[in-house]
Formats: sequence, structure tokens, C-alpha cells
Amino acid sequence: MNAGAYREPVLIEKNGYTVDEIGNQVASWAEYFRGYAYMNNLSGSEYWEAAQTQSQNTVMFIFRYHPLIAKMNTREYRLVHRGEAYNITSIDNVQFKNETIKIRAVRKE
Repeated sequence: MNAGAYREPVLIEKNGYTVDEIGNQVASWAEYFRGYAYMNNLSGSEYWEAAQTQSQNTVMFIFRYHPLIAKMNTREYRLVHRGEAYNITSIDNVQFKNETIKIRAVRKE
């Protein structure tokens, strides 16, 4: 894939806790990684698999490999693109070559 394909700005946020003014812990999102991705809607068998689980708002984000992205999990992180938040459903280091990482995510309703 050529370098010009990675043109969509994407923010990755990590879930954490902050302390409010009276000392209570409050869940919050903090910036973890900011980069560019190639985005693609699901097609073929991936689309029909998502349709069976009512996940038609699923989008594939493809990033160049970065160690911070490789350390992520699906529970503590989310993607933000153009003001829309996406829950991560899977993270795939393609063929373990450390060249590209595919992240499948579902837009929050």
C-alpha cells in the first residue's frame, strides 16, 4: 500500500481514571496515540459476518506498524475519527510482519 493511502487522521484514546475536586475517581479518556490510517468499510464475507451480529457500523482502520498500537487491547482503548468514537473489536498485526496493523471497530451509537 502506498504512503498516500494513510491520510485519515485518527486519535486513539486510553481509558483511565482522574480524581475530581472532592476526591472521587472518575472514568475518563486520555490521548494515547495520534496518527493516520487507511479506512475501509467491510466487504464480502466480513460484511455478512458483521450483519449477522447487527454490527453494520463496523469499519476497518489500517495503520502502519507502531509499537504503541501493537501493545493495545480491545478493552482499554477506543478510536476517534472526525468526532465519532469507535469501540475496538479486534486488533491484527497482519501476518506478524510488523508492517501494518488492522483494527476493526464499531461506531458508538
